[in-house]
Amino acid sequence: MIDPIIDAKFSKFREKMGIKNIQDGIAFEQFVNYSILIGHQSSAFNGDNELFEKVNIGGRGDMGIDGLAIKINGIIVRSIEETKSLVNKLPKIEIEFIFIQSKYKQEFTKGEFINFSSGVRDFLSENSKMPHSGEIQELMDIKEYLISEDAVYKWTDNPSVRMYYVTMAKEHDSKTQSALAEMFKEDILRLNTYKEPIIFFVNRKELKSILDSNDNIFKETINFIYSMPLTEVQDVANSCVLLCYATELKKLLKSPDGLIRKSLFDDNVRDFQGRTSINLDIDSTITNEPEKFVLLNNGITIVCDEFVYSNMQITIKNPQIVNGCQTSHVIFNSTKEKLLSKAPVIIKLISTENSDITNQIVKGTNNQNIVPREAFETTKPFHQDLEEFINALSLNYSKFYYERRSKQYDHNPTIMYYQKIDLRIIIQAFVGMFLNSPHIAHKSELELLSIYANQLFLEHQSKYSYFTAALSYYELETLFREGIIEKKYLSPFKMQILMIFRELNGGGKPDINDEQMIEDHCKPLLNFLKNKEVRKNKFLQACDLFDETRNYWISVLNKNQYSIKDNEKFTELLLEKIGSKQELAPRKEDKFHFGKIVHIGKDKNGLYYGYISDGTNEDIFFHAKRSIDFNFEGKLFANVSYKIEGNPRGEAVAVELKQVPVSPKKVVIVKRKSDA
Repeated sequence: MIDPIIDAKFSKFREKMGIKNIQDGIAFEQFVNYSILIGHQSSAFNGDNELFEKVNIGGRGDMGIDGLAIKINGIIVRSIEETKSLVNKLPKIEIEFIFIQSKYKQEFTKGEFINFSSGVRDFLSENSKMPHSGEIQELMDIKEYLISEDAVYKWTDNPSVRMYYVTMAKEHDSKTQSALAEMFKEDILRLNTYKEPIIFFVNRKELKSILDSNDNIFKETINFIYSMPLTEVQDVANSCVLLCYATELKKLLKSPDGLIRKSLFDDNVRDFQGRTSINLDIDSTITNEPEKFVLLNNGITIVCDEFVYSNMQITIKNPQIVNGCQTSHVIFNSTKEKLLSKAPVIIKLISTENSDITNQIVKGTNNQNIVPREAFETTKPFHQDLEEFINALSLNYSKFYYERRSKQYDHNPTIMYYQKIDLRIIIQAFVGMFLNSPHIAHKSELELLSIYANQLFLEHQSKYSYFTAALSYYELETLFREGIIEKKYLSPFKMQILMIFRELNGGGKPDINDEQMIEDHCKPLLNFLKNKEVRKNKFLQACDLFDETRNYWISVLNKNQYSIKDNEKFTELLLEKIGSKQELAPRKEDKFHFGKIVHIGKDKNGLYYGYISDGTNEDIFFHAKRSIDFNFEGKLFANVSYKIEGNPRGEAVAVELKQVPVSPKKVVIVKRKSDA
């Protein structure tokens, strides 16, 4: 029987991910993959169905592996293009391969582990011999590039290998597992490419610890040298300054599977910056003058739910390190345990549940350090307003949320993972869709903020454009998730599809600084996005135009099919093709028509729709969203005037309805079958 706490979290996961109806074993594999990998990169799957699908490789041709991820400097990569971009940009790279196998049962099976380790060995070897899926081949291509001459000169060390074998067993079969692990390690070391693998046999107790660590639900007791209470502050339960050795801090930093607890830094303004000069200086102090560490380092600031003294120990419950991310990582990564035991660290410890105070502490403590301007982007009033704007307006569409701060909606079990859109998604979708730059939209949010400094998220700009970009991305992701749009567009070309969708249905690129222009531009797009069938057809139409352009690029222009995603010339070709399509698209007619409403109903959102008869056998469809000033209550058989709007699919829609006292021409009513 599965542990009740794990079972509850498993059920919550299935509901949030929309996988309640798939087989238990497959769902459990995805649950374990997700839970382990967010311990490596906490924001990895925020609003990102693509990466979630990439790492779940279980199925036919899976080589006995359920989950597979490749990390470069702490980032899980999803494509060969992204990998090459990262490698070219970074001065040095640290590579890690993560393999996961999980069994929804209560015993460890030797044969199944051997099957798993054989698959891992084959994946890592120079010449793979096992049959494998296309999904694994994509990851294998990334591996081949990373161990090739094109990347190897940037290695800081040989790539790491980490394996997780997860069961719901109560206890470990220690002797058998140790023997199998040693044999596997010897096999991998013989390849002369990788560091000694780290292998975790995870039972139910250890899995629960991993889950709690991800949720930052844990407490740790550390020894301290000295403690001094701070002055009382309203809404702060308790606060103090601690002095302890770095080895004690390291106990707080270490997760159950030996990683640094990424969840500790959710409220931090930036992640670990790697081997910067400042971080090298911190490490040098530990190595050469550990006793002076307290004099040369600012220490760290921790906000927690509660802390309790006991003699010369303190127990800290659910901590968040809001300042000191660099110091924490350098201490964690140090292997000089004897020197760490001589390095004193100052900790400012604050117990509060007031989020406003936490935000003040984050901003105050980090403003005193050299932190890039971009790291504070989402603390600006524009983003606070945008969060409220998106969360309110999306009620009229498909409900989603702007997760401005990491994990801010994790407490709400009704919000699915794919309903959370973060800064990265908003800025990438906006750059690709409204700035017609899909060829650079795949860059990180910090890069894009730097490229478009003083151009994006300005107070005078309409929030409708940012909402439209986010909603378009969300609906396109939904079509991928539901299998309506093929996955061949998923990884490389989402931003191109978004640009095509806007250009075909909204017209040429608007001025993002003209509030009225941008809102007028967004209205038809939002109308299309509101209707499930219409938005599906619009995005499929965008995919068709993309395919047509790509075929022209390859077959007629003889261009490289792999030089599309980040190629500005291909973007220009797309815009040329879109322009020719726009010239052929039906235009909105200015002529008024007259008829009588012969049918009225309400859709699932409570909005009126129906049909108008103009005396012919073909009724004209209308919807309240295209006639916002018309009161439909009690208007069955009312005489109305209207315009007809065509669209690229040749459908006629009545818009701008107005009631007229008497029909200006004789109207013969042809009853609909449903009204007879």
